[in-house]
Amino acid sequence: MQLRAGGLALAAVITVALAGCSSGTEPGSSPSAPTNTIGSELPDFDQFTPAPDGAVDEDTGETIGAHPEAVWDEPSRAAAVAAASEVMGKFARPGLDYETWWAELAPLLSEEGRSDYSFVDPRNVPVSAVTGVGVLVDDASANVAVVEVPTNAGTYTLTLSRLYGDSPWAAERIMPPEEAS
Repeated sequence: MQLRAGGLALAAVITVALAGCSSGTEPGSSPSAPTNTIGSELPDFDQFTPAPDGAVDEDTGETIGAHPEAVWDEPSRAAAVAAASEVMGKFARPGLDYETWWAELAPLLSEEGRSDYSFVDPRNVPVSAVTGVGVLVDDASANVAVVEVPTNAGTYTLTLSRLYGDSPWAAERIMPPEEAS
């Protein structure tokens, strides 16, 4: 008798649980539109005071204010090549201790680049010198540049990015010759 009562109790719990899962609509009828119980309106963003021009964003390090749109022009191309050459010059120093190497390389990298290269041991870097001038090989986007830099270990390919036209170029990837092809 006790087993039968337990079975009936279990059936009752399952029935109640399943009833809570139903949509409450009859077959063939359409459900009603959901109601927003958290808030019915978006906040009025005009009520907030924007950050003053010249303030520095803590997350990106970028200066807050109006920024020119990135475009490809000769100064942008030259800046991308110069940035890639500088990154390779700082990267290609296997004789340095990690702290010095990283302190000088990290500011030239994007957030993703810093994350990717933060655990590199400079003693394992196979290149020790930049041997020529970098060449811009891909400028399909005004915010992304791919530059090849010749070194004593072959030609490295660097991918750089920038947020705005007045943002500095930052290295995302530093690819050795065997990975670049």
